[in-house]
Amino acid sequence: MTATPHAPAKTEPTRFADEPDWSARSLPTDRAGWVALAKEVAALVGTTSHDRDVAAADPVAEVALIKRAGLLGLQGPVEHGGGNADWATVLDVVAEFAKVEGSIANILGWHYAYFWLFRSFGTPEQRVRWEREVTEDRLLLAGIANFRDDPIGARNEGDHLVLNGGKQFNTGLPVSDRVVIGIAIEGTEDVFFVLANSHDPGIIYGNDWDTLGQRSTGSGSARVEEVSVPWADAIGFDADKQFVPQPANLTPGLTSQTLMPTFYVSLARGALDRAVEYVQKHSRSWLHSEYERAVDEPHVVDGFGELQSHLLAAEALLHDASEKVSAALDDLDSITPESRAELAALLSAVKTVAVEVGIEVTTKVFELVGARATARRYEIDRYFRDLRTQSLHDPVAYKRRQVGAYLLRGEHPLAVDWYS
Repeated sequence: MTATPHAPAKTEPTRFADEPDWSARSLPTDRAGWVALAKEVAALVGTTSHDRDVAAADPVAEVALIKRAGLLGLQGPVEHGGGNADWATVLDVVAEFAKVEGSIANILGWHYAYFWLFRSFGTPEQRVRWEREVTEDRLLLAGIANFRDDPIGARNEGDHLVLNGGKQFNTGLPVSDRVVIGIAIEGTEDVFFVLANSHDPGIIYGNDWDTLGQRSTGSGSARVEEVSVPWADAIGFDADKQFVPQPANLTPGLTSQTLMPTFYVSLARGALDRAVEYVQKHSRSWLHSEYERAVDEPHVVDGFGELQSHLLAAEALLHDASEKVSAALDDLDSITPESRAELAALLSAVKTVAVEVGIEVTTKVFELVGARATARRYEIDRYFRDLRTQSLHDPVAYKRRQVGAYLLRGEHPLAVDWYS
């Protein structure tokens, strides 16, 4: 595939069949309303999931739909068209998309995580400016920021920084409007973030994303070549180019690490729901069975009962952790290394359970639905592929180690990256 500069779409994407007139509606005012809106939009997105998955196509029309519906401003100020939603509401919204499709949930979830950077690192002036801009203009955020690669190099040119470098795995970049870039000034190892325009001609997308799952996330490689960013857009730096630390600096890992199990548990729920529907409508009892209906087969009833029980337990654990994290994020001045460590260790446990149960559900359902259900048109396989791919984001073995080290030695998980 040929590397191409990231450029904005030249035409307005086609609207979806049965799409309502969003402009005639008021935005929701509470969690239930936002979740209902997310469910409605996710259902529309689901009508294109199969074809995009097969083609590994970027979700241009789907992102435009999400923008029109007003979901990108979920966390933003109400006076600028946002919802001022807490983090628990964000997770519930993401879950509705993951129940339908992992790719869109992934892009949207990271948009919300990058929006959180305005609060966790931004100065008061930056937070006001960027939250208003992203909310009013319905901009999608993405990142060139994964910690697995070296930071993008930056030259200090006085009132601006000039960026050069590259990273793999840049989810949502091809369909984004603004991008958070993790950088380090040449000759230093201190990493910080800047906010740039995704359509800058110096940001070159590799167009090389072709994976088992998460195929419609546009998560390929990217190069940054001589991109100029004003110091005013260095997140958390004041007018004197000095970083201003705050307790909220401890929180980005909490947001990312609640997103991950939300993806996994919700993908598992989507797979189980679809498998139940398939068995009810399409499955046949086995050739040698004494039962006429598949839903009466003892091994089918037992198998679904086991999966439902395990998934309900994972959902309950995730809900408890999500509410605790959301409450902590609502009281940023009270965040301490100790309280943050307790939450991080809990989230490592949640992720461990979410991955294990998610893989169990999305694989074992095939033993219960029958061979015909493996046909791609039924899309049950997509849930497994999306979950299996994304669950490798950070190894579960390291999540278990964090849980054990905290339990046995009181050792705090790191608070400097997305992974703990």
